[in-house]
Amino acid sequence: MKRFLLVSVFILTTSFLNAYNPPINGENFLELSSPKLMTNGASSSGGGIFSTGPDSLVVNPALTATDQRVVLNLAYTGLFSSQDASAKYGNAFQAGILIPFKWAVFSGYLNGSMLPFETMQLGNSINLKAGLAKEITEKLDIGLNLNTGMFWGYNFDWELSANLGFLYKYGTLGFIKDFRYSASLLNLGKNYSKVSLNPINKDKAIGAFPGIATLKIGAAGLLFSNDLLKFGASLDLTFPTFQNVIIDMGLEFSVKDMLCINVAEKFNIAELANGHKNIVPSVGLFFKFDFDVKNNEYLAQNGWEKSEMTTAVAYKNLYDSINAVSASVDVNLGMKDENPPEIIIMIGEE
Repeated sequence: MKRFLLVSVFILTTSFLNAYNPPINGENFLELSSPKLMTNGASSSGGGIFSTGPDSLVVNPALTATDQRVVLNLAYTGLFSSQDASAKYGNAFQAGILIPFKWAVFSGYLNGSMLPFETMQLGNSINLKAGLAKEITEKLDIGLNLNTGMFWGYNFDWELSANLGFLYKYGTLGFIKDFRYSASLLNLGKNYSKVSLNPINKDKAIGAFPGIATLKIGAAGLLFSNDLLKFGASLDLTFPTFQNVIIDMGLEFSVKDMLCINVAEKFNIAELANGHKNIVPSVGLFFKFDFDVKNNEYLAQNGWEKSEMTTAVAYKNLYDSINAVSASVDVNLGMKDENPPEIIIMIGEE
């Protein structure tokens, strides 16, 4: 019986692995919905200059474990062809919320993608993620989220899966400050499979997307940092269904923690091997500022009368001259507590 089970598992696993043939950009379609996801190098370690938000669930659910404030996020991306004027217009959008509790940090993320291009045909889908992240020690964070979604336009399908991840904050490594490394296991469950889209290899039947049991490992840190300037880098390797390798690299440069420029590059080995080139870097510009809201009792009661907002824009050139232009707004309610509580020990007093 044991031998029979082992042989059965081997046959099923082999047949499943041989079926790997997702649609073009099917592994990364969620990354089109916001400037951060487009230009952060798909970093599962939070990027060179560490930043998180509700959309961190896409790459690693552990990233938000140390967030202290409620975060609201809205983003939209328009996609168009610069060569074919008759080509259809594509859309991608997202909305997210992050709420820290004493016992864990909750994140909710909604994504919508309507991508009808022949060279990047990904249909229509609504995708929802909800997760929890927990700080285990000062250095180790873990996270879990559940994913569900609905696909239509090129047949109808649904998904139900989970993501797991951890982040380890190593500290200083040689000349690298704030060095972090991470791993996440994504899409554990049922993904989109009953679809009629254009796959990477047109000579084979299309497979499920995104790839089940996708392992992502990464590292990031600050290469240079002072009171005025910061420069960081990140590197991630992704192994969809252990049948492909995706390399993500990101560079981030900031001035006074207010103005930030991100540049990211992606190499999808299976797509490149089949002639689908997507190697032009994406570029994003982020601007962070504080704002005050006066005469609002509800905000004042929650300590939110002074908050922080980040606006961003990004551009990415995709397959066959498909262009993506993205914009977003993130609001961090309240101000981050930079100073630990002061403890005074009174000696000789009752």
